Amino acid sequence: MENITIRPIVAGDEGAINEFFDAMGGESRALFNRHGGNQAGVLNFCREQNTDRCRYWMAEATDGRMAGLIFLWDLHTGVPWLGIAVREDLRGQHLGRKLIAFAQDYARENGKGGIQLTTHVANLRGQSLYETMGFRKLGTHGANGEFYYLFRFGE
Repeated sequence: MENITIRPIVAGDEGAINEFFDAMGGESRALFNRHGGNQAGVLNFCREQNTDRCRYWMAEATDGRMAGLIFLWDLHTGVPWLGIAVREDLRGQHLGRKLIAFAQDYARENGKGGIQLTTHVANLRGQSLYETMGFRKLGTHGANGEFYYLFRFGE
């Protein structure tokens, strides 16, 4: 994945974002973009650029396609939330690792104590990635029953 650049999402990226979400298969939509929520969130960020509470970055391929998405929200807290998605035709090339390492570096450099996330119990690929990247599964979160993961700096 040497030909991938991670950069902030900015106004004008809406076309690439919509193409990225349109290219998602059924499983990715069900696990990551239920009811269009994450797509709406990143498009809203493009319009407002409210970086006080959240940050969105895209992994951009040399051909201009959006290869992946990573975001952190609740940045006003000591342990922000992570969201990540990788383009299906680029999976298996360790882009997810690169994106998570980027988020971990950003959080560490900005004085955060760690990163938290939830994932659907059926997201076995994601669970393996998170555990490889040092996240610990601590149980389930809320009424939706998703697995809750925590990465703490210094562990």
